[in-house]
Parts: sequence; C-alpha cells; structure tokens
Amino acid sequence: MTSTAPAPRRESPSARAKRKNRLLTTITLGIAVIVCAVVGVGAYAMSHSWWTEDAPVASADQQLVDGQSRFDQAGQDFFNRQGLVTIDLGAPASAAALGLPADGSTAIDTLVPLPVEVRGSGGELRFSGVTRFSLDTADGALARVAVVSASSGSWTAMSADLHGRAGEWGWSDADLETLADQVGSAARNEGVATTMSLPTVTPIGVDIGAQVTVSAAGALELVYVLSR
Repeated sequence: MTSTAPAPRRESPSARAKRKNRLLTTITLGIAVIVCAVVGVGAYAMSHSWWTEDAPVASADQQLVDGQSRFDQAGQDFFNRQGLVTIDLGAPASAAALGLPADGSTAIDTLVPLPVEVRGSGGELRFSGVTRFSLDTADGALARVAVVSASSGSWTAMSADLHGRAGEWGWSDADLETLADQVGSAARNEGVATTMSLPTVTPIGVDIGAQVTVSAAGALELVYVLSR
C-alpha cells in the first residue's frame, strides 16, 4: 500500500538562518554570563585578599619569622606586594626554609623594581630598584646572592654607582680606574663578550665583588656578588 502522508516540509534558508542566529545569540549570552560570574568572583576574592591590605602580614609560607624572604611562589608574591626583599647571608636559614633547592641556582625576576636588603654578620646593605637577582645554594644552605644593579646599561650610571659605594665598601680609586680602562677596551673589542671584576671586599662580614659584563653587542651590566 502506497503511503499518502505528505512529505516533511523543508525548512527555508531564511528560517535556517534565523534559527542559527538564535542559537548563536543564546551561546554568546551564556558565555557572557559565565565570564561576568568569573570576573565577579575574582573581584570579590581580590577585595578580600592581603594584596589589597595597606600593611599585609606574612603567613609562615610567605616569610620567615625573622623577616627573611622566601623564594617559592608564595614568598615571591608576598615580597612583591610588601615592596622589599630581605636576604640574610650572615645567619641564613636552610635552603628548604627559604623555598629554595638544596643545591642549584634560582633566578628571580620581580614584578616591579624593589629594594633588596642583604644582611651580613657585620651589618646590612641595600640595593634599590632591583628587577633581577639570583640565589645559589649548596649543601642545603644559601651560599651566594647576585644582584643586577639598576644602573646597568649606562657606564656613566654604573660608574657613579660604584664610586658611591667604593669609599664605604673598600674599593680604591685605582681599582675603579683599572676597571674603567678594562671596560673601555672591552667595548672597543666588538663582537666579543667580556666580564671584568673588582677585588673582593668584606664591609659587612660577607665577601662582596662587582662584575661588569660587556656583551658581544656592547650592552653593559653591573652585578654585585655577595657570598659567605
């Protein structure tokens, strides 16, 4: 027996387009609602976070009780918010307590330029405007800190920085003149990277050296190296 049922009516192109537009609108509105909800939750969490406090108090996983900074992610978050990095080479905590590996080198890039305070057995030093530094550990203890000076990039600024510290730290005019001559020679030797150093001094009970690197492209960098 032959069926007499009418064939299904085919949807017109304009109807299909309208249905597609309604579906896309629904999906878009749904995504917008989800995004707004996520942003709202994030804003609420931030408004109730220590990031917004005027004087945040560190938790045990962010800073040691004596004020030493920690260098895992929680510690970095805190010192970036606090606005100060504190490192003790005179009586350092264990590498594990500082959030560092037992042996190795950890490079730190700060979110904004920060002062870095380094303690020794005979006092403390402060470096301002630091955006990069590294910490070396050996046998489960902090052994060395290398701070990239904010004056890097310009020999005039680097020279002024070194002269400003020389009298207090123990470098002589002759030391600085020798370094300046070496930097000038390295700068003229295009295409070759060269690193020069000042003699080690011990103004706060830790060894302090200064290294100037002239890259193959002629860029200048000053690094203060402090070690136990």
